[in-house]
Amino acid sequence: MRYYILKATPMNLLFYSAIGRQGKTTHAIGYAQYKGTKLYTNDVQNATKELYGAMFKKGDFVEIGVGEEIAIDDDDSITFDFGGYIDSRLVDVISYVDACVVPISYQSKSEYIPAVRTINALAEHNKNIVILINNTATKLIPEVKEALEETFPDYPIFVVNSSRYISRLANYQKTLFDLLDAGDGLEKHRIKETLIPQIKAFYDHLDNIL
Repeated sequence: MRYYILKATPMNLLFYSAIGRQGKTTHAIGYAQYKGTKLYTNDVQNATKELYGAMFKKGDFVEIGVGEEIAIDDDDSITFDFGGYIDSRLVDVISYVDACVVPISYQSKSEYIPAVRTINALAEHNKNIVILINNTATKLIPEVKEALEETFPDYPIFVVNSSRYISRLANYQKTLFDLLDAGDGLEKHRIKETLIPQIKAFYDHLDNIL
């Protein structure tokens, strides 16, 4: 009798934002840690490697410099943390990945309009887009969610509440699931009751894209 080892199908995701401070890097790293994927980032000016590199195995955190060719092994699962101008290199990545995640940290039109433009630009190359509302005041979430649903009725929209446990990932060097395992008392209750269900719904959707 012969036995065959079935290799998991590689999963590649792009977390992208044209403007900064939208939660792109934090959520890209959180998902990469959750799935055990490699992390490719072009965010080389903001000390991303210094802040998060130690969370990854050697060789699993890859910085892509300006104008540098992006080398991809088709056998790898990769989470891309990319921002900035959509050049030809980024178009190749957008077309290559299984889905594109667009995070928005909403306060006003100054975040909403760039997010809409970003989604439309990505959709020219990849129609599998997921929208993530995060780091947004609770009272503003219904407003931005309704606006996004009207503009993009075909794209799934997820919400992850604003939380210091997410925004301080660099300080803790742990994912929410790690913090849940290590926490106790009120801290554990807050993570378990509010954040974990939201993150799990988001991750479950990403896991089922293939």
